[in-house]
Amino acid sequence: MLKRHLLLASLLAGTFAVTACSQQTEENAEVAVESAGDDIAANTDAAATEAEMAAQEAGTEIADGAETAGAAATNALENTGDAIAEGTNEVVEGTASAVADGANAVADGASDVAADAQANQVSEDQQY
Repeated sequence: MLKRHLLLASLLAGTFAVTACSQQTEENAEVAVESAGDDIAANTDAAATEAEMAAQEAGTEIADGAETAGAAATNALENTGDAIAEGTNEVVEGTASAVADGANAVADGASDVAADAQANQVSEDQQY
């Protein structure tokens, strides 16, 4: 009978121990869940802050890139204007040179005609 009482007491003690452990495990689980929730909230805030900083940096880089592109476009326009001015000057110089050459040729031709006319002058008696 003593063995039965000891066995029954052991079972009762084991049941109380399991019940106590079960309650403690439940409390530990609640603490773990709350801790996990806090960790998730903190990580979410950190990720949002990092995303915001990355967006700001990207915006700054885009603005810098646009500024650089604008400067390059301005330089290209200036170079185009210079090239047009140089080309125009060359065309004007070429045209002026051609006109001068033509005028000199006309003057030479006029001199030749005048020289021929003087060399072939006919007196009034010979005209009729």
